[in-house]
Amino acid sequence: MKHSSLATVALCILTVLPLPAIGQEAPEPTQVVILGVNHSAQLLAEKQRPSLFRAFFKRVEPDAIAVERDPQAFGRNDFYEFTYEVQDLALPWAREHGLPVYPIDWVPPTEDQRLLFGVDLEAAPFIRPTTGFGGFLSFSDSTTHSQALFYADAEGAAEGSLTWADTPAENASFDAARRLFLYRTFLQARRISRAASNHRGGTLLILVGSMHKPDLDRILSGYPDIKLVQPSRYGAPTEEEARAQERSEGAYAIATFNLLGVQSRTGLVDYEYVHRLVQRLERAIGLTAETRLFQTRLGVLTGEITAEQAARQYQHIRDVVEPEAAFTWTGVQNRSRLDSFFDPFGNLTVKQRATLENAREMYKMGRAEEADALREELAAALSAQTSAQLHAYWQEHVREAR
Repeated sequence: MKHSSLATVALCILTVLPLPAIGQEAPEPTQVVILGVNHSAQLLAEKQRPSLFRAFFKRVEPDAIAVERDPQAFGRNDFYEFTYEVQDLALPWAREHGLPVYPIDWVPPTEDQRLLFGVDLEAAPFIRPTTGFGGFLSFSDSTTHSQALFYADAEGAAEGSLTWADTPAENASFDAARRLFLYRTFLQARRISRAASNHRGGTLLILVGSMHKPDLDRILSGYPDIKLVQPSRYGAPTEEEARAQERSEGAYAIATFNLLGVQSRTGLVDYEYVHRLVQRLERAIGLTAETRLFQTRLGVLTGEITAEQAARQYQHIRDVVEPEAAFTWTGVQNRSRLDSFFDPFGNLTVKQRATLENAREMYKMGRAEEADALREELAAALSAQTSAQLHAYWQEHVREAR
């Protein structure tokens, strides 16, 4: 019986490592630094704030950066909605410093996703649920606030991921997610290896979801031309280094995420931190309609102003702001939708958002008819799709929400 097969050939290719020519020194390995991240936690936790990431990038001084996106989507400038650390931190840094960026993720074809799970994993439902699969991003675990920059390097941090990855489901027919995860992570390692080969003797910095990091570490440790360096070896940036990397766009993003998104419903918001950021924006840029809206919403959530006071302030914002004035940062990728990945109403202008927030306070005061009229005023200015989404989200996220 013949045992020569594609699998045998592949095994031979993978097990025979190229050797340097006689008299020729082996090339220096590439330093590979894998920073495990909690996607978009930079918008919540002060210990993972954007300026700390930039200060860490500066410490590493990489020759190239790799990010968690597949090459096809990356080529279309199409990213996961929830990877703030990619679109808003790693890619701008790479552009500013002229660094190449490598997309190292893999996703199964849409047809395979439907075969495995019955849905297209990347297609947002027309009406997103508040939580759960396809829902809005929020952080309900209070420990996220205390996560430090190198949390994925901490002792024991890898245990849960590795145990899950190495333990088949009791019923093999329910093992799709784990098996897919292993294959996906293995291909990430292959793409990292290919990227590293372009920077022998240099440093490749990778940003990837922390659940992938333990398996990537053990796969890549078997590559002789790669030297793994844990991010914590560089040490945490100092407060002075972080301050030097502060950017106003990060403060806008954090305020928007915590005050306007569904995170505000969890109660797990560091209001003192957000207040400092909004104050910083006002000192740097002045009191604008956008920062006034932030301050008003902050006062509502902390109980420092009454519904009547808030309604007056929102009405003032409506009166003075230009109709087309947009928020500085929204996280919206699909402009045909009303929502973003964390906010049911992320695609509204500042004036429209002030109208919505005014309606919220009207409901609290028992003035439902006036609030409903504001809803219809908003709906009339929207497309058929976004108007339908407005009505679908309204009851839960405006009328019944704080």
